Amino acid sequence: MTAFYRCILIAFVCLAAALHGQDALAASAAEAHSHDTLTKNLHAFGLDIAEKYNKHVKGSKAKKDVVKNADGTWTAVYHEIDPQSIRCSYRDSSNPKGPVRYIGTLHYAEVKHVCTAPSKAAAEKGPFTQHRTGTTELVKYVKGKWTY
Repeated sequence: MTAFYRCILIAFVCLAAALHGQDALAASAAEAHSHDTLTKNLHAFGLDIAEKYNKHVKGSKAKKDVVKNADGTWTAVYHEIDPQSIRCSYRDSSNPKGPVRYIGTLHYAEVKHVCTAPSKAAAEKGPFTQHRTGTTELVKYVKGKWTY
């Protein structure tokens, strides 16, 4: 190999190294800027879960469980996730080369509403007492979105 070709080869290697260094800097800057985006997306994912749960689960507000008790009274029960209680955080997964990039944690309050009344209609109407339970769920970030 002549000296000229060696110089060309060295120049290409240096250029590639410089470009790779710029890519690494750009990637780390993108990672730093995406923290807010990831947190916002995780919170939106939690709100979406709450909305779907509150609308569609058996025993939701629209689909109350109403039973007649042995003493002749009626009890109506429904469950919901309090969207105002949703808190979230995330961390890098333990295997950065695997398909799961981040592990997210969703904390929220599940609220059980209970009303016991002399008639079915009165039990369905309320007033309801609330029993709150804290819940934590783990979710994963795969292929650019949060999922179970």
